Amino acid sequence: MTWSRFALGFIALAISTGCSFVDPHAGASQTECGIAFGGSGQTSGGSSYYGSTAHATAAGPSCALTTDNPCDQCETTHCCATRSACYGDPSCACADETLDECLDDAEMSANEAAEQSQCWNAFSTRGAAEQARVACQRAWCQSECEVP
Repeated sequence: MTWSRFALGFIALAISTGCSFVDPHAGASQTECGIAFGGSGQTSGGSSYYGSTAHATAAGPSCALTTDNPCDQCETTHCCATRSACYGDPSCACADETLDECLDDAEMSANEAAEQSQCWNAFSTRGAAEQARVACQRAWCQSECEVP
Protein backbone atom coordinates (compact mmCIF):
# COMPACT_ATOMS: atom_id res chain seq x y z
CA MET A 1 0.00 0.00 0.00
CA THR A 2 1.38 3.35 -0.95
CA TRP A 3 1.37 6.35 1.37
CA SER A 4 -1.16 8.19 -0.77
CA ARG A 5 -3.64 5.31 -0.46
CA PHE A 6 -3.01 5.16 3.27
CA ALA A 7 -3.59 8.92 3.59
CA LEU A 8 -6.79 8.73 1.53
CA GLY A 9 -8.01 5.83 3.66
CA PHE A 10 -7.29 7.75 6.86
CA ILE A 11 -9.11 10.84 5.54
CA ALA A 12 -12.11 8.70 4.52
CA LEU A 13 -12.17 7.15 8.00
CA ALA A 14 -11.99 10.57 9.67
CA ILE A 15 -14.82 11.93 7.53
CA SER A 16 -17.04 8.88 8.07
CA THR A 17 -16.74 9.07 11.85
CA GLY A 18 -17.52 12.81 11.83
CA CYS A 19 -17.99 14.65 15.08
CA SER A 20 -18.49 11.47 17.08
CA PHE A 21 -14.81 10.70 16.54
CA VAL A 22 -13.81 14.02 18.09
CA ASP A 23 -16.66 14.64 20.54
CA PRO A 24 -19.17 11.80 21.08
CA HIS A 25 -21.32 14.08 23.28
CA ALA A 26 -22.22 16.70 20.68
CA GLY A 27 -25.34 18.73 21.41
CA ALA A 28 -27.18 19.63 24.57
CA SER A 29 -27.79 17.06 27.27
CA GLN A 30 -31.32 15.63 27.19
CA THR A 31 -31.60 16.17 30.93
CA GLU A 32 -30.24 19.72 30.87
CA CYS A 33 -33.48 21.29 32.05
CA GLY A 34 -34.14 18.82 34.87
CA ILE A 35 -37.22 17.17 33.34
CA ALA A 36 -37.48 13.56 34.46
CA PHE A 37 -38.55 11.18 31.72
CA GLY A 38 -39.93 7.76 32.53
CA GLY A 39 -40.21 4.75 30.30
CA SER A 40 -38.11 4.04 27.27
CA GLY A 41 -40.40 5.59 24.72
CA GLN A 42 -43.56 7.52 24.13
CA THR A 43 -45.64 4.40 23.46
CA SER A 44 -44.13 2.26 26.21
CA GLY A 45 -46.57 3.17 28.96
CA GLY A 46 -44.01 5.37 30.70
CA SER A 47 -44.45 9.03 31.29
CA SER A 48 -43.16 12.16 29.72
CA TYR A 49 -42.87 15.67 31.04
CA TYR A 50 -46.37 16.37 29.82
CA GLY A 51 -48.05 13.41 31.49
CA SER A 52 -48.63 9.71 31.33
CA THR A 53 -48.44 7.84 28.07
CA ALA A 54 -50.87 5.24 29.38
CA HIS A 55 -53.36 6.40 26.73
CA ALA A 56 -50.86 5.80 23.97
CA THR A 57 -51.85 3.70 20.99
CA ALA A 58 -49.73 1.94 18.42
CA ALA A 59 -49.90 5.17 16.40
CA GLY A 60 -48.69 7.30 19.31
CA PRO A 61 -50.10 9.20 22.28
CA SER A 62 -53.76 10.10 22.38
CA CYS A 63 -54.66 13.70 21.60
CA ALA A 64 -57.79 13.92 23.68
CA LEU A 65 -58.81 17.46 24.57
CA THR A 66 -57.98 18.09 28.21
CA THR A 67 -57.93 21.87 28.44
CA ASP A 68 -59.96 24.97 27.64
CA ASN A 69 -56.90 26.78 26.25
CA PRO A 70 -57.59 27.76 22.58
CA CYS A 71 -53.98 27.09 21.56
CA ASP A 72 -54.00 23.63 23.13
CA GLN A 73 -57.36 22.85 21.52
CA CYS A 74 -56.18 23.93 18.08
CA GLU A 75 -52.86 22.13 18.39
CA THR A 76 -54.59 18.97 19.61
CA THR A 77 -56.94 19.08 16.63
CA HIS A 78 -54.44 19.98 13.91
CA CYS A 79 -50.91 19.37 15.20
CA CYS A 80 -51.17 16.32 17.45
CA ALA A 81 -48.32 14.46 15.77
CA THR A 82 -45.82 17.30 15.97
CA ARG A 83 -46.79 18.21 19.56
CA SER A 84 -46.54 14.58 20.68
CA ALA A 85 -43.19 14.18 18.96
CA CYS A 86 -41.88 17.26 20.76
CA TYR A 87 -43.24 16.31 24.18
CA GLY A 88 -41.86 12.79 23.79
CA ASP A 89 -38.36 14.01 22.94
CA PRO A 90 -36.38 15.14 25.99
CA SER A 91 -34.46 17.85 24.11
CA CYS A 92 -37.60 19.28 22.52
CA ALA A 93 -39.50 19.14 25.81
CA CYS A 94 -36.69 21.12 27.44
CA ALA A 95 -36.78 23.61 24.59
CA ASP A 96 -40.56 23.86 25.01
CA GLU A 97 -40.14 24.63 28.69
CA THR A 98 -37.60 27.32 27.80
CA LEU A 99 -40.03 28.71 25.18
CA ASP A 100 -42.81 28.94 27.79
CA GLU A 101 -40.52 30.81 30.19
CA CYS A 102 -39.32 33.11 27.42
CA LEU A 103 -42.89 33.94 26.36
CA ASP A 104 -43.87 34.61 29.98
CA ASP A 105 -40.92 36.99 30.32
CA ALA A 106 -41.81 38.68 27.01
CA GLU A 107 -45.29 39.50 28.34
CA MET A 108 -43.62 41.73 30.94
CA SER A 109 -41.59 43.59 28.34
CA ALA A 110 -42.32 46.94 26.74
CA ASN A 111 -41.24 45.36 23.43
CA GLU A 112 -43.42 42.24 23.79
CA ALA A 113 -43.96 41.43 20.10
CA ALA A 114 -40.27 41.55 19.21
CA GLU A 115 -39.31 39.45 22.21
CA GLN A 116 -42.03 36.88 21.48
CA SER A 117 -40.70 36.59 17.95
CA GLN A 118 -37.19 36.00 19.32
CA CYS A 119 -38.56 33.29 21.64
CA TRP A 120 -40.24 31.43 18.77
CA ASN A 121 -37.17 31.78 16.53
CA ALA A 122 -34.88 30.44 19.26
CA PHE A 123 -37.22 27.49 19.82
CA SER A 124 -37.49 26.60 16.14
CA THR A 125 -33.71 26.59 15.65
CA ARG A 126 -33.18 23.94 18.35
CA GLY A 127 -33.93 20.95 16.10
CA ALA A 128 -36.16 19.15 13.63
CA ALA A 129 -38.93 18.35 16.15
CA GLU A 130 -39.09 21.99 17.18
CA GLN A 131 -39.15 23.19 13.57
CA ALA A 132 -41.95 20.78 12.69
CA ARG A 133 -44.02 21.87 15.66
CA VAL A 134 -43.66 25.58 14.87
CA ALA A 135 -44.41 24.97 11.17
CA CYS A 136 -47.64 23.17 12.06
CA GLN A 137 -48.67 25.86 14.53
CA ARG A 138 -48.00 28.56 11.94
CA ALA A 139 -50.03 26.66 9.34
CA TRP A 140 -53.03 25.82 11.54
CA CYS A 141 -52.95 27.67 14.87
CA GLN A 142 -51.05 30.87 14.33
CA SER A 143 -53.63 33.20 15.88
CA GLU A 144 -54.69 30.81 18.67
CA CYS A 145 -51.09 30.19 19.75
CA GLU A 146 -49.85 33.72 18.96
CA VAL A 147 -47.05 32.41 16.76
CA PRO A 148 -45.38 35.26 14.81
